Amino acid sequence: MKPKIVLTVLAALTLVAVIFAVALGQRHLPLSRAPAQARGFQVHGQIRGIDPIAKTIRVSHEEIPNYMPAMTMSLPVKDPALFRHLQAGDEVQFELLVTDTDSWISHIDRIQSEPQTIQAEDKPARSPKELETESLRRGEMVPDFTLTNQDGREFHLTDFRGKAVVLTFIYTRCPLPNFCPLMSKNFAELEQRLNKEFPGKFQLLSISMDPDFDRAEVLKEYASRYEANAKDWSFAVGDGESLKFVAELMGLYFEKLNGLISHDLRTALIGPDGRLVQLWKSNVWTPYEVQRSVRETLTGHEDIVSR
Repeated sequence: MKPKIVLTVLAALTLVAVIFAVALGQRHLPLSRAPAQARGFQVHGQIRGIDPIAKTIRVSHEEIPNYMPAMTMSLPVKDPALFRHLQAGDEVQFELLVTDTDSWISHIDRIQSEPQTIQAEDKPARSPKELETESLRRGEMVPDFTLTNQDGREFHLTDFRGKAVVLTFIYTRCPLPNFCPLMSKNFAELEQRLNKEFPGKFQLLSISMDPDFDRAEVLKEYASRYEANAKDWSFAVGDGESLKFVAELMGLYFEKLNGLISHDLRTALIGPDGRLVQLWKSNVWTPYEVQRSVRETLTGHEDIVSR
């Protein structure tokens, strides 16, 4: 065989070998990769509860340096396989992925095979299930309560009688995009929508779950981030008893123990007559959906409007 032919054959075989190696390597890549824009954090914590139906794990975690203080909260899980062999009390190490619009646990390892005992003092006075049972029902009158707004002024819920009131719960230090920031982002869009359709006939109310930090001046700065109009969107804080009272009315699981904040999500619509119209129990509602409910509450009928 001529030298040129031999070299050509060898080059072809080498190219085939390289292509095969690359293809073989790609076959062994993990099926799920972190999105290009996602940030990953390695976090240590202890499981407080597991909800496979809601696809969440409630975990008490340590501080995430330069991102998030130590706290307890329910974090989304997209892969159901991660729930296997986990139970409340397990000490875990997990990866938290965060994008501009989402966050979730992408990987979790149990550090100890034997579940750790949760101290009695770490248990909430009432479980989320108990709070759900005792919360207000649709059509019931919402009792009056007193809070302080971002201008340092006290107000009563009854001050808004005659208006549709949409309230939710947030705290300014919450960094996860699909929790408090999403609530505030949705409220900002809802404010614009309702101002176009029902100016002067509604009131938005964002209640802080972190009264020790979210003082009036902090809430005022936070309100400016979302270009909130103080005339129809109030950011409020109250003392521990006031906050507990409002949270229990809405069935909000909320507990602050040893500096940790544990909570779920609630958004409520209260009619002009002061009765509870609707209660959303997650973060999946849209401004359009709430606008539609407000329209039905104020007018008694539902028209089709642009999303």
